[in-house]
Amino acid sequence: MAEIVAGFGMPHAPNFPAQVAREGPQCEVARLYAEVAEQVAAVEPDVLIIFTDDHFNTFFLDNFPTFAVGIAEATSGPNDQTPMPHYKVAVPGALAAHIRDVALARGFDISLVQDFAVDHATMVPLHFLTPRMQIPVVPIFINGLAPPLPSARRCYALGEAVRAAIEEWPQPLRVAVIGSGSFSLEIGGPKVPPGDRAGVPDLAWSRHVEGLMQEARIEDLLDEATTARMLRAGNIGGELLNWIAMLGVIGARKPRSMAPQLDQGHAFAVWRWN
Repeated sequence: MAEIVAGFGMPHAPNFPAQVAREGPQCEVARLYAEVAEQVAAVEPDVLIIFTDDHFNTFFLDNFPTFAVGIAEATSGPNDQTPMPHYKVAVPGALAAHIRDVALARGFDISLVQDFAVDHATMVPLHFLTPRMQIPVVPIFINGLAPPLPSARRCYALGEAVRAAIEEWPQPLRVAVIGSGSFSLEIGGPKVPPGDRAGVPDLAWSRHVEGLMQEARIEDLLDEATTARMLRAGNIGGELLNWIAMLGVIGARKPRSMAPQLDQGHAFAVWRWN
């Protein structure tokens, strides 16, 4: 039987690989990712499941699913202009198909994506966590960018369906799950400071979300993370849904560590229980 061994949350800013290449391994971004990568290595997962989103690269407004799972033998990326190496990573197609089957049986009309590439939301975390791309990855896409967004409770329930699918998998398998994204971020919108391309409009919300997670106050988080509240924190604020789906997989646990970047609307977090 497969087992869930850990959960991890982190941002995926596309400038991070170039920043670390420029500033070196002692810069804050490099250190924060390295601390999470150390925990990933410690739990020795056979598979990573990443709840991710797409910035109009894999999908576009004429075909933008609320939920989708990538089912293939492999994927590659980034498929945008992110300044980082291009990678190919294996996808455990049979497990991905099983997750979709269980999700469908639980009432989720989750789309199937084949022959696809992924953007920086998936590849930036993998670049830092598994730079050799030695661990197969199941990408599960959540629309956190193009309203109407799914509800926080629906995303948490999707995570619970994924947990059920993992627990039903008959072969031994160690599975770790990732939530990729920010809590407060605006790109190219009216909340960006004049002259900038991006900004963090609501650090107070980001700190509040971090506090709820640290205390495992999941019900409060699900109540408060409405579409309106998330989008007040920026047009990228819906990426919180990726973290919420990850929490649905691991359950109401307090994180082992939660490290915010103090001037940013995101954090790096680790959930481990063995």
